[in-house]
Amino acid sequence: MPRLNPRSLLFNTLLNLLVPGLGHLFWREAMFGIFIFLVMLLASVLFIVSLLIQVPLEAKLAMYGLPFLFYAFTFFDLARTVKAKRKNTAPRTRSAIIFLVAGLGYQTLSPVAPLNFALRNRPEVFVLDSNSLNPLYSKGDILKASRLSYLVDVFVVKKPILHALPRRYEIVRFSAGSDRHMNGIVVGLPGEEIEIVGGVVVANGLPDIGDAPGGIVLSGDWPLTSADSYSISVATVNLGRIDRVHEVPLRKLVGKVSKLF
Repeated sequence: MPRLNPRSLLFNTLLNLLVPGLGHLFWREAMFGIFIFLVMLLASVLFIVSLLIQVPLEAKLAMYGLPFLFYAFTFFDLARTVKAKRKNTAPRTRSAIIFLVAGLGYQTLSPVAPLNFALRNRPEVFVLDSNSLNPLYSKGDILKASRLSYLVDVFVVKKPILHALPRRYEIVRFSAGSDRHMNGIVVGLPGEEIEIVGGVVVANGLPDIGDAPGGIVLSGDWPLTSADSYSISVATVNLGRIDRVHEVPLRKLVGKVSKLF
């Protein structure tokens, strides 16, 4: 088992990855370490704010780009600090373990930490149990439903935030009951009236000559139906033939379906 080396650049880089500024704190550069942490904390808060309100692209580039450049700089500064101080300073292994555990705890428990955010917004991984989505996906394929494609769970809001709408003909996974999830093709957007005639989607009286993904060819008919302003219409299919069109509330979207690998 490799021994923990508190003086190594790799260990200190890991600390800075776990908590911005933690590597500098470890080498007793407390003021700069706290400053780094506060800057990245502010960047995390601005990221959450940008999900709640419309922010121009230029503002987003500044909000994300400048903190990222500053954070990248801190790694170079940390490397300089380690090289300058490790000859005359001998951090204890016990202290290194405490800092490492604190960093792991922050990533796991803090609602603004990337790992905690990723765990709350992780995709659903599942094995396709039929050939209904052939030729795009086959029975036994390992797929994922990416929640972040449409929804994001942030700690300041009780319910997931919808930040993007599915597009027509995207394959989505949705909740059809307490423990039942289904896959289907988006055929209608919020507020649309749709019908399907010979596999062609007619939305608000106009045919949409779009193509389903991966060579799936829609066939079959479905009578005029509609979705309210907070729902979409999703067709479940069997080898392209439409079985049923479901009105799916946006809150019941599990995610956008794609292959895991």
